Amino acid sequence: MQARSARRMLAALLMAAATATGIGAAPAAAETRFTPGPCWFTVPEGEAALCGTVAVAERRDRPNSRSLRLPVAVLLSTARQPAPDPVLFLEGGPGASPFGSGEATEERMEVWWELSAPFRRTRNLILFDPRGVGRAEPDTDCPELDTAGATRRTRPVTREQRAAAERAAVAACAARLGAAGLDGTQFSTPVAAEDALDVVTALGAQRVNLFAVSYGTRVGLEILRRQGARVRTAVFDSVYPPDVNAQEETAWLAQRAYRRLFDDCAANRGCRSSFPDLEKRFLDLVERLDRNPVDLVVGDHETRRALRLSGGSAIAAGLEAMAISEAVPTVPAMIDRAIRGQYAAMAEWAPTNWLGDPEIADGLAFSVECRESVNPAEPAKRADGARRFPPYGIVAVDDPGQRVCRLWPTGHQEPAERLPVASPVPVLLLSGAYDPVTPPDWGDRAAATLPRSRHLVFRAASHIVTSSEDCALAAAVSFVEQESVPATVCPGAARPPVFERP
Repeated sequence: MQARSARRMLAALLMAAATATGIGAAPAAAETRFTPGPCWFTVPEGEAALCGTVAVAERRDRPNSRSLRLPVAVLLSTARQPAPDPVLFLEGGPGASPFGSGEATEERMEVWWELSAPFRRTRNLILFDPRGVGRAEPDTDCPELDTAGATRRTRPVTREQRAAAERAAVAACAARLGAAGLDGTQFSTPVAAEDALDVVTALGAQRVNLFAVSYGTRVGLEILRRQGARVRTAVFDSVYPPDVNAQEETAWLAQRAYRRLFDDCAANRGCRSSFPDLEKRFLDLVERLDRNPVDLVVGDHETRRALRLSGGSAIAAGLEAMAISEAVPTVPAMIDRAIRGQYAAMAEWAPTNWLGDPEIADGLAFSVECRESVNPAEPAKRADGARRFPPYGIVAVDDPGQRVCRLWPTGHQEPAERLPVASPVPVLLLSGAYDPVTPPDWGDRAAATLPRSRHLVFRAASHIVTSSEDCALAAAVSFVEQESVPATVCPGAARPPVFERP
């Protein structure tokens, strides 16, 4: 009872603080409007969709600001009379499109029709590209980076060579987008929140249910902060609250994920007997590779690339694998093989360290990350994390964030944006115990000021729980319908992973 009272008190104080510091809805912009148009994907037989664009103001603080068009698709409910409050999906990233790109769009939309079917028994589901992403205006992609990273190499490049190529590509992209009139200050989480609400308004809905994943949960929390009265329920999968800075937590995030892995393996008889002393042997491997990196060529003919496997890239490879729920059971065996000199599996997971991703709008991603993570990060906190959690801090040694953000034009984050979000809206929080990106600790942190929240942690899952756990998706649907879930929901969520053995 005391904890609940403390939570309510903290929520009340934060609501008052937000009002006092001026956080709230942005100034009213020109009337938003929806313009119907053809869908850019196949609508299955028996289903229906409404497609088009929503015009939003580039700047809400300027009455004559130009409009930007955001592509919107409403996957229509199968109900004869759908509920008036649709489900609005907020994609992660930042910079990712819910529709995918190019030929991948059809496959992505097939998944959406299936995934959204339980929601659409009673409600419409809204998908849209945020400004700067996918088919939205403006196009903030940086093909210069894709070109630099896609060049096939049979010998690893040095860190200095890679940094020089990235600097040139980032500078070229920034100059090109600047010449086209791009205003980097208009890409931020608060702007994304206002755009999302404009989409809802343009479609005629007064209230909405939020379904957000990863970075999208930060946008969703900002919506709650600014216009929470318009939100009926919210489901936040893999929570990224505004009062944490991932740049400052890099070493801890890595250490926490590996601590979970080593503890679970030691507690499992089969894993313990197959991979004895896994933690010590892994740390020995990291130290060995840090002293003497191994040069490899990985991938098939089309994806062939050179890789220098170092201690840092070995840690990063495990984190990449642990970010995918289906891959978690394979990680102990992958580590064991690498310890014995069989690096192929680990090398496949090792990141390239090249900037640029064809699936991400680089410019939007840089603007948000520089504004809200890299630039505000305190160097002392980063250094303290590396000191407290050795050797895991070495994954950040070659972090390109500082290099990019020195070149990229961006806005300034207001301190009040970093306050926790307090809201009386019913919220379901979903986390995977193995998530090295948005750990369950951050879900707990967000829940502290959301008095009507419920936090479900799935012990064998990782990032974006609803993509791997059927019960998590079922719980999300139930929560939107009932504004709550039973205490006994998802009894299997507490089961740890079953690790692969040799």
